[in-house]
Amino acid sequence: MTTDPSEAPGWLRALAPHVERDDLRIVLKTNISLPTGRTITEVPGVLMRFPRWTGEPFTDDFGKKAAGMIELDGEHLFAELAVLRLLEKDGWTGRWVNTYSGKGEVWKYLTEWRDVPRQEQRNRVLEEPEPRQLLARVATMNRPARYAGCWDVFAWRGDEFAFFQCKKGSAKPGSLSTEQEDWLRSALYVGDERLRLGSFCVVQWDYR
Repeated sequence: MTTDPSEAPGWLRALAPHVERDDLRIVLKTNISLPTGRTITEVPGVLMRFPRWTGEPFTDDFGKKAAGMIELDGEHLFAELAVLRLLEKDGWTGRWVNTYSGKGEVWKYLTEWRDVPRQEQRNRVLEEPEPRQLLARVATMNRPARYAGCWDVFAWRGDEFAFFQCKKGSAKPGSLSTEQEDWLRSALYVGDERLRLGSFCVVQWDYR
């Protein structure tokens, strides 16, 4: 992603133990023209490899089937929560912002996925004002879709903020959906210096 460690985004160190490549570039379907005159044509990405969970699948696998079988430190996880766990080890706080059937709103903010039906999963709302307000500002900018297209993982550490979109597969660089590109555009248009291109990462992943 960069040859100068001092220029690496703050989140890269957290993911590094499972990163195979840190130089992926995900080309946007629609370029983003910023008010500054800069044009964004691609977004950073990493390729990660995770250990496979060999136990029983979740009672409710959220329709992810084989993509819900990651193991980290003995814990059975989805990729979104595996990324969150690595960030947490490096001092970040975050949520899997799950918009399942949310129709533009957040279904649940998740920090874990217990082996129970999805209706019983615990909603961990954002209690810290700065992250909550920043996320809401992006959703307001992202009208009329609001939270639709919000990237999977939203994390923060001090004045650092980051979004991660998880996509299974390692054969070739993937792509973002139109809604995900719209979320990226809205976040950059908010005009907050804490949200810049390096605050976003597409996590392309597969099993070891």
